[in-house]
Parts: sequence; C-alpha cells; structure tokens
Amino acid sequence: MKIRGLRNICTVFLIIFVLFSSTSLVGAQPQEKSSRKGFIHLQFSITISWNANETEQPISPGETREVTLDVVYTVNKGLLGGLILRLLEGRSFSIQLSIEEKHEWCEAWVNPENMTGVVNPDIGIQNSSLFIHVNEEAPTNYTIGEIRIQCKIDNMKGPFKILTLIGGFEKICTLNFITGP
Repeated sequence: MKIRGLRNICTVFLIIFVLFSSTSLVGAQPQEKSSRKGFIHLQFSITISWNANETEQPISPGETREVTLDVVYTVNKGLLGGLILRLLEGRSFSIQLSIEEKHEWCEAWVNPENMTGVVNPDIGIQNSSLFIHVNEEAPTNYTIGEIRIQCKIDNMKGPFKILTLIGGFEKICTLNFITGP
C-alpha cells in the first residue's frame, strides 16, 4: 500500500516538473525533422518497409498485387524522458495509414488502415497490407508507378487532455512498382 502511494506521489511530482521545466512537450513535428529539445523530449517515430521482391516483378493490367508493409515505431526520448516513458508503458495509441497519392490508372488501398500500438521502451512492429490493382488502361511498357503512403500517430495527451506527453509523428513514404505486359 505504501509503495502505491509513493508511486502516485512520484507521478504527480514528475507531471508538475514537466509542466514547469520544459516547454518542449508541446506540439508535434511533422516528417522526420524534430527541433524539440530538452531533457524530456518524448517523440514518436515511424519507419515503413516492405520486401522489394514484392514490387520488382512487373504488375500486368488487370492484376492485383499484395505488398506486406512492416510499420516499425518507437518513442525517441531525451535524458529524463526514460523516466516518464516507464510511467506511460503499456498505454495504447492509434497508427493511421492512408494512400496520399497514386496514378489514375491504378487503385491502391491499405488493410488495415488503423492499427493500435503500445508504448514501450523498445521498438514495436505492426503489419499491414498494401493492395495495388493496375487498371486495363495502364501502360504496359515497363512504366514506373508510384504510391505515396501517409503514416500518422497523433499526440498522446495526458490527464484532462491538456498536456502533450508524447509528440505525434507523420511520415509520407513512396513505394515504386513497374507495370508490364
């Protein structure tokens, strides 16, 4: 019982410390550039990757290709950020994937579009699938196609949704594929 009370007091002290000692917890920086500084500096980070073999072979008109996306996320932290990160460990957050841009001669969709991540001090991985369907009117002369995928994590807010505890992150990546006969 005494340990639980001590933990609650430490949590309140850390929140008050963050409020008065660092303005770096407010606002998310888009893309991979982050200018937030300070001792706490909790910021989500995302990397999207896929197996190149799934997009090396040309996609013929009328064909639908499935590409497995690996969404790797982590929380970057400053010197004292590890303490607060331990207190937030296990909380869930939403990861949203969407198609930002594609050619008019192809269709693309992501399934699932919304995933749930869990705050932890290590790296987390979620999987999703990107489906590429090349229409009949697509070029068949080994044209390079592009699909831009947006991946977004919103800010994680604290009590009463006032204070941003972990800054959000947004990234757009481009997947290239080839059309063929």
